[in-house]
Amino acid sequence: MKHLRKNTPSRVLPLLVLAAVIAGCATTEMTAQWKDPAFSGALTGNRVLVVCQARDDTLRRVCEDQWATRLAAHGVTGISSYSLPGFPPGGAANPEEMAMAGRETGATAVASTQLMLSDFAVVNPGPQVGFGLGGGSGGGYRGGGFSVGGIGLSFPVGGATTTRSLGSGTSLVDLASGAVIWSGSATTSASGDVTSQVGALTQVTIDALHKAGLIR
Repeated sequence: MKHLRKNTPSRVLPLLVLAAVIAGCATTEMTAQWKDPAFSGALTGNRVLVVCQARDDTLRRVCEDQWATRLAAHGVTGISSYSLPGFPPGGAANPEEMAMAGRETGATAVASTQLMLSDFAVVNPGPQVGFGLGGGSGGGYRGGGFSVGGIGLSFPVGGATTTRSLGSGTSLVDLASGAVIWSGSATTSASGDVTSQVGALTQVTIDALHKAGLIR
């Protein structure tokens, strides 16, 4: 005779904690930001040179395209550094080179972003196959494994994958004064889709610029 197993508090509580941890990790947020209190202007209607520094050129281009698209929604023309002839490869330009390139394109500001992999890694185990040993009748396939009463055993059949969260650090420089007028850091949850991570980081940073009154 089979007996239904009750979900006692000792069983349910760990599941609730795990769900809360997962929900808490699946976020993209600003972790710090600063604005020059003496700056009162806005970038709407102007041109901004966008420079992204990343581990490879593809990610750099994705980042700069994301910035240009989202700035356009606020009436700002974003100029991707990768589109400029002679700009340092990989966006590895120093502040003077960025300022010079910005002025040559008619930009009033430079938005430079560094993309960084987080030290925090999430390991996703591969699928498992299990089988049961012992007496009892009946058996079946449950959740990626077989069971036949008694003792159930399982073992992995595929390699685990590791994903990392992504972070960004952004500085906005006013070319007229040469001063940093805003800076901020953001993080996003671990994912295997880096393009989506970059998009999320860009969006949360653009939202922060909007709240700071730098774009409208």
